[in-house]
Amino acid sequence: MPEPEPLRPGDELSTRVYLLLLRMAAPRRSALTREGLSEDEITLALKTLHIRGMVDSSRRDVIEVFSPDTTLPAYAADLERQARATRSAIEGLTHMYNEARSGDARSRTSPEVSLLDTVDDIDAALFRAAGRAESRIVRLCARSDRMDQTVVRHAESIVQARPTATNPNLERLIVLEQSILEVEGAFSALETMRADGIEVRLTPHLAFSVLAVDRTAAVIDISHLEPGGGGSLYVQQRQLASALMDMCMGLFSLSTPLPRTPSGPALRRLTDRDGQIIAMLAAGASDLTIARQLSISQRTVERRIRAIMEELGATTRFQAGTIAVSRGFL
Repeated sequence: MPEPEPLRPGDELSTRVYLLLLRMAAPRRSALTREGLSEDEITLALKTLHIRGMVDSSRRDVIEVFSPDTTLPAYAADLERQARATRSAIEGLTHMYNEARSGDARSRTSPEVSLLDTVDDIDAALFRAAGRAESRIVRLCARSDRMDQTVVRHAESIVQARPTATNPNLERLIVLEQSILEVEGAFSALETMRADGIEVRLTPHLAFSVLAVDRTAAVIDISHLEPGGGGSLYVQQRQLASALMDMCMGLFSLSTPLPRTPSGPALRRLTDRDGQIIAMLAAGASDLTIARQLSISQRTVERRIRAIMEELGATTRFQAGTIAVSRGFL
């Protein structure tokens, strides 16, 4: 059987599954199977609905469906904000497109926009751009094998810049795809970034990677689409660099902060590992993902989640996250 295509916002499959779940008094995966859906279709649809905050599908069979009168307005507002952020970048990106194609077709470099042909070119451009940072540097990281390895193995240098005596207040921001949590060691790496002073956020999907520096330079990295790196850009044209920074900050504002691992006397009967579980639950990680990140069994994760819910006085996982936030744990 051919592999199903990835889901897109508003696609027919996720809508069909959501409508089926709304009609069920006790929603379950097994009930969806009886409706004629394959396991792959169910998994893909539930993953999308989970990310949108419409359901909690982390348990093996039982699915918790949240009330549409709270989830749908929030989802619609997120779509509107994303649309505004995208529209604000159209002019700058159109300029980038035309700039790259203007002039002598044989020339692959201009003083303001340079085409990058290899991964080494991208790394060199990242280094040059980061070296210009004075007040703010933002990085958007689309998933790829290369980016996953960079995040896990070189977390402390992922943003390519650090505050110095000349720019002690350098603001460093990073947005990663939420699915990075499925990579072994990723949660620890993200906590390392935050401990280093980087503000870390998560988002469902990124179309490409960007490093934006102040409003003077940017690197557009499409190596997740083209492993060789060809077609990426080093931008020094100020209007375009400014537009890319606006786009990055728009996406940053729409993204979810990496939850902090709670600690202290407020969690008397819970362990430090339980604190990590709470943080990953709040980030939308599944039981299997949490088990991989903490190198424990999924059964242990399920048992500790029950203990966490009891300690917090919560009846559902979603409620546990809400209580943790309201008490200032996250």
